[in-house]
Parts: sequence; C-alpha cells; structure tokens
Amino acid sequence: MTALLAFGIYLAWFASSTNGVRLCVTSLNAAECAAMEAETRDTSAGIVCIPAADRYDCLHKIVEREADVMQAAPEDVYLARELFDDRLRVVAETRVLDMRNASYRYHGVAVVRKTRITTLDDLRGTKSCHTGYGRTAGWHIPFSHLLEKGQIHLKCDQRMTVVEHDLKAASSYFGLACIPGQWVPDLETDAKLKESYNNLCTMCGEPGICGKEDIHSGYEGALRCLVDSHGDVAWTKLSAVREYFRAKPTVSATDFGFLCLDGRVMELDDPNPCHWAARPWNAWLSRADAENMMVIVDALSKIHENSLPPEGSQTTTLRPWAKKVLDIDVPSVIVKMRLPLPPFNFLQESGYQTTIERLGCTEEPIKLCISHRAARDKCVAMQQVMKSRRIRPPLECVSPTDPDDCLAMVADGGAHVATADGGDVFRGHVEYGLIPILSEKYGLLDASYFAVAVVRADSGINSFRELKGKKSCHTGFDKTAGWKIPVVTLLEAGLLESGNCNYAGEMGRFFSSSCVPGAKDPKYDPNGTNPDNLCDLCVGNDIGGAEGPPYSGGDAEGFCQRENVEAYYGYAGAFRCLAEGGGDVAFVKHTTVAENTNGNNNASWTRGLRALDFKLLCKVTGTADIVDYNTCNLARVPAHKVLTGIKSDKIMQEEIRIMFLRASDLFPKGQDILNMFGSFHEHQNLIFKDSATELVNIRQDSFHKSLDDVYYRALSELSTCTPSTKNGSVPSPPPAAGRVATVLSSVVFLGIGLLSVIFIQ
Repeated sequence: MTALLAFGIYLAWFASSTNGVRLCVTSLNAAECAAMEAETRDTSAGIVCIPAADRYDCLHKIVEREADVMQAAPEDVYLARELFDDRLRVVAETRVLDMRNASYRYHGVAVVRKTRITTLDDLRGTKSCHTGYGRTAGWHIPFSHLLEKGQIHLKCDQRMTVVEHDLKAASSYFGLACIPGQWVPDLETDAKLKESYNNLCTMCGEPGICGKEDIHSGYEGALRCLVDSHGDVAWTKLSAVREYFRAKPTVSATDFGFLCLDGRVMELDDPNPCHWAARPWNAWLSRADAENMMVIVDALSKIHENSLPPEGSQTTTLRPWAKKVLDIDVPSVIVKMRLPLPPFNFLQESGYQTTIERLGCTEEPIKLCISHRAARDKCVAMQQVMKSRRIRPPLECVSPTDPDDCLAMVADGGAHVATADGGDVFRGHVEYGLIPILSEKYGLLDASYFAVAVVRADSGINSFRELKGKKSCHTGFDKTAGWKIPVVTLLEAGLLESGNCNYAGEMGRFFSSSCVPGAKDPKYDPNGTNPDNLCDLCVGNDIGGAEGPPYSGGDAEGFCQRENVEAYYGYAGAFRCLAEGGGDVAFVKHTTVAENTNGNNNASWTRGLRALDFKLLCKVTGTADIVDYNTCNLARVPAHKVLTGIKSDKIMQEEIRIMFLRASDLFPKGQDILNMFGSFHEHQNLIFKDSATELVNIRQDSFHKSLDDVYYRALSELSTCTPSTKNGSVPSPPPAAGRVATVLSSVVFLGIGLLSVIFIQ
C-alpha cells in the first residue's frame, strides 16, 4: 500500500469522526504518521493525521479548517506571516528535553580577538571566519546585521548579479576571510566568483577549493579558523563556543570575547552574553480563532511523550515515526506559548526576520511566463516559498494574452523565461531565437526521457500496423512525446504517406478518432484543414459527471484546447483518455503509467487503476511490461528545458540560472517544503514535469552543437514541409522532408546511444 493510499484510508476514517486534533503532515511522511496514529490510538492523545502535498499546502489546510495544527520551521513561520499573519498563531514550540528552558534553538554570536577588535568599527579590514556561505549563523545573521548597521555598503551595479553584489561588498569590507561552500549552484560560475573574490577564501584550510567540507567550515570550523589560523572574528553559535573552549583548556579563553551589536565586547564566561540574532525553535501553528488550543497543545505534548523510549528502557532511541512526524531525533518536549503569538511577533522577538528581509540593491524580478491558471497558482506558490527561503532575486509570474503564447512573450521581452518540451524548444529557437539555459533531469536518465506508446493489456494490439482505424490519445498537438514522435514512428513504419507533408491529415486518416488537444487551434491549424476527428475523443471539462479539472466552468469548456482545461491534455490527460475515454493507445512518457496507477495519484479518476493492466507497444513488434521502457520505446528524447530570449542580457541569464538552480537544490524530490517537481492541486506536470528530479545547467555552445544532431535534425526536416495548398491538394515535400523516415529511424533505433551523448548536459 502506498503512502498516498494509506493516507486516503485515514482521511476517509476521519471524515466520519468529529473527535481528535487534526495534525497536518506531508504525504512524504504518510506511512510513519499512519503508524503513529495506530500506535497511539488507545492513548488520550487523540491525534488524527491529515495529508497535504507539502508544508505550503498545510498552511492552507489550516486556514481553510481542514486541519488544526502543523509544525513549522522559522522560515515556514515567515511564510505564514506573509500569507496569513492575522489568521494563524504560534501556540507552542518543540524544544530539546535538556534545553527546555532555552528560549531559542541557538544564538548567533561574534567571537573576536580582543587585541584586534574592541568596537564594531574595528571589524573593517579584519580576518573573518564564517561557518559557510548561505548558512544562518555564519552568513545571513552577520551580513544582514552589518548591512543594517551601515558597516557593509552595497555598491549596486547592473552589471552584477545579486550574489556578486553581496560577495563584492563582503570582499571590500573584510581583509581576509573564510566563507566556505558553494556560492552559486553552477560550478563554473562558482569558480569564477572565487577567483574574483579570492580574499574571501584565503583563511580557509584549502583556499583553492573553499568548499563546504573545509576544515574551517561549520560552527567549530569557524572557531578553529579564529584560534588556529589567527583570525580576528568568528561567526558561529553560542553553544559551539562553550563546547569548543571547554574542550581546549590550553587555549586562553580570556584572549577572546563576544562582540555585541551595540559595539561592546563581553567576556566569554559571561552567563548572559550578547548575541546578534537567534534561531527560534520549530513552532506549532494553529488558527487564531481555534476554540481548542488547549486541547491541541495537550495532544501534542502527549504525542511527544509517546515518542520517548519506554520508561526503564536501556535505549535512548525514539519511536520510528518521531523523526518524520515530529521532526525530532532526540528526546524533546512541547512548550506552550504564554499567549498565542502572531507569526510576525514570534519572529520579531528573535530578530530572525532580519536574516530574510535584509537590505539590498533593487532587484529586478525574474518574470516566468505561465500559460494557464493552474500553473500560475503553482508559480505563485513557488514565488512565496522561495522568498521565505532567501532565494533571490524574486520570481514574478506573468501570463500572455494568448494562453499558448509564452514563446512569443519571452521573445518580445514581456517575460524573461518559460519552460518548454523538446518540440517547443526547437520551435522557440527557430521562430524566435530563444535558447535553453537549464534542463530538467530525470534521475538516472539525466537530461532525457523515453517516449512510449501505451495500450491496455487485454487489447490484443501487438503492432503499430494494428493501430489502423483505432482510437488514439495524445498529450497535445505538436508536443514531442504525444505528437511528433508518434508521427515519426508511423512514418518510419511506412504507415503514413512519406511524401505527404500534411501530417495532421495523415494522422486523421490513420486513426478513426483521437484526442489531440490543440489540433483545431488556429495557431496550429491556420487554414482550418486539420481533420475534426483529431478532437473526437476530447471532452473539455465534460467528463461524464465526474469532477473535472479545476479552473474551468463546466460543460465542454476547453474542448480540445491545448491546456489543462481539457481533461485529456498532457501526459496524465492522454493516459486518462486511454483509461476511461475509449482510447486504444496513448502516446506519453515512460513514467506516466506508474505515476497514475497503484495508488500513486490521489485523483478520483485513477482509483482502481493498476499498472499491470497496461502494456508498452514496442516499435518493431509485440508489447512489453510498463517497466521495460529501456528496450520498448519510440525514442529517447531531450528533456524539457527552461528557455530565455535575446532580450535577457548575460546578467539576467545568470540570475535565472542561479535562482532556478538554487530552488532545485532546496526543493528536490524527497523534501516536504514545496512540491516543485510534482502535482499541484491535482494538476500534473505544471511548469516542470512531475517526473523531473532536479534542474541542471546548459551552456549555449552545447545546445547549438546539439542542433546538428539526430533529434533536432528530425524536427528540422519535419518542419520543412509546407501546408496544403488552397485547393486542398498536398504538394510534394522538399528533398529533405522526403528523407524524414530515414533520419527518424536514427531517433528510434539509435536514440538511446546517440541522444544520450547530446542531451546529458
């Protein structure tokens, strides 16, 4: 039973119950939460697990009264402050048992060599030791507060990225430093920045590498840099200072002190030393108008007690579900707030919000073009969560007048960036001069995926020749896996007339009926000659009384449109067309069946679908199990890309790389902050494909070289054909188009070998 299915059972159980504190947890922790709930059902805790896609979704479920409480890191509390400050309250904190009286998880401090630094002004030109770039105690706290105090000054320059502004300011302020770690996600850019601002690595154990594993990295590493390498100041946390000097009695602690924000220097043995900011404990958020706050806190306390090893036990190991459900790995307790605090007040008391809302140069937002409302909602979620995680510059979501016109919008400069599949990448480059700068990656498949044909296991279909007169389901007109590759496959098999450039007409004659969203759109059918039967299987939002896609108005709105309002649009839509809409074959990607069967998708239309009820239709002959896509596929095609245009200068292109790669690093598969590579509000493949695991960098020269290779040559030859003439006849194709089948055979037979060389960037 999958995690989502387990959650579905518990959610159904709770729907009939009015008792219990509803704890919102993410779907990643479904199995553990189900185990916790079952294990504690006979206690008085009364916790009921409520599933959510991610923490962002949990915030909304609490506000919408679908859940009562959730755990929140300080950054989540900041997000709550931005979205729902008047509607949410911090009701409790989780504290480590032996630190239950500590107001904060840790304090960020500045430890100075007293012979060198006696006031705040003395910091300029000193040797500075940091835990690491982008870390809270060692970077965000000191940099944000030094900016606020007017010590560090930013010299805003449009020829620099946001990251370089910060690094240049730090390089000018400190004499030498060790700020280890990856300054930007792109290794090439990271190396260039470390060469330009090499004084920020000089104090590291390995200045030429300046990596996060450096001996001077981390809380203790910053202190080693201070003491052993004769630094002047170390930025670390208070508890690390206590432990370090306690373990090194030969080091004279009296030579060092705590530098305060007001310029004083305090002794290291002072029982109440000053700090620059504090990181709050993880909080528990509930609604401001919740009538059962005391019950909520009491239930949380009991669950934490239940997570402890049995009394008298020789082990200190917590219950297996404690880490996933409560985010604790050591004995911890719930501490109730004296008064429920708005998120703003909770963060203000610690000064932590300054590390997120720090001063800086005016930043031009990166405008991401979004075609559809469902994708726009996901984009807004990304925008809000990225801000809370200090990803800069900000993201802005923009939409074209024509829902399917993002390529033109990027070309015109109305947007900086858009995402596109392989076919639209080619079209964007040929028609608009757009270039890809980032690629999706699909786990071990790197920057490519397999296009496959799926049939029902009991269909009796064993060859493409047997598809003649059958019903077909496609992701969308001119899409790669859903249209271009099927056209290519049928051409290569001699099942379409190779001398006929009217591929839409040929497909309409080969299949009896189809759903090819966008087939009758004037953009793709300017002369209105595409066969009507290419839309026969489409349903728009009218799907036999079942709940249709959100963002549509009912009836047949969106019929055969190349967007999510058409229920059979996209990978999941094409598979849905096969599963419930009467289709005989669906042209999708290799992960589509697995993503929508065996309980892996909680959408109502997937209930009861089993992967074993479907087969892959192989190109040569026969069928294969769904998992055998390596040997039974139509082509290995390039991954979806992130595109930009010539109106985005080199600095903006670098900003795009940094922002999206940083988001990819923070929100990969397997985390619960934001489901960036996954479904959103039951919509799949929004902005990025659900099967993507991360984004990887592409340099322009590698893309331009790939244009000469098999896949893009094939697309080029397809695009050289001219449409039907006015009298309806079809002209002979140019010589290149006549060779389409020959060229495309390389896509099918050699794609795995050749294309992997091109598209694994």
